[in-house]
Amino acid sequence: MTRLVAFDLDGTLTRGRTCLETAAEAFGFADRMPGWQRSRTEREIAAARVEAWHHLRGRNLTPLSEIPLAPGAAEGIAALRAAGIRTVIVSLAFAAHAEYFARQLGVDAVIATEPDRDRHVFSSTKPTLLLEHARSLGIPLERIAAVGDSPGDVPMLRACAASCYVGADVPEGFLPSRHLPGAAIDEVARVICEELFQER
Repeated sequence: MTRLVAFDLDGTLTRGRTCLETAAEAFGFADRMPGWQRSRTEREIAAARVEAWHHLRGRNLTPLSEIPLAPGAAEGIAALRAAGIRTVIVSLAFAAHAEYFARQLGVDAVIATEPDRDRHVFSSTKPTLLLEHARSLGIPLERIAAVGDSPGDVPMLRACAASCYVGADVPEGFLPSRHLPGAAIDEVARVICEELFQER
């Protein structure tokens, strides 16, 4: 049986613009986004995040209410909780943004970027951070499922016993346990609970 499900945030539990894009538009620094998005190395990405954080520090989270939740997000998280399955958001986004949606949805924990603590989450570190979290709960790798929507989620999805990919096109060379393009999260939860681990 599944004991922990890890969700990406932007594009998975939410749909449409990312948290940072939404905040940048609301607080008047959207012109900086193209430069930050050209960052490629982890050092460049970290520097861009620190700059973005300086723009956001002390700002409220009200603009995040404009971001649509994925269909069935609240219902899916509630179904997992009812089944005794823990949930965690594992995201490159800022922790404050991820925690906002965790509170909205009732997600148990958040692993996300905190520039003020010099803690940065990258695609490459998602698996390690998730496994550390699972270990702290006494949950083995064989009981973890992950859900994502982009190539940046693939390292985490590969590391887990089961994976659901909700993006439109599966990245080359990656075969998820299920490809459910644009799926509602309650359907993803049903597949995880009723199908994936029963097949193992």
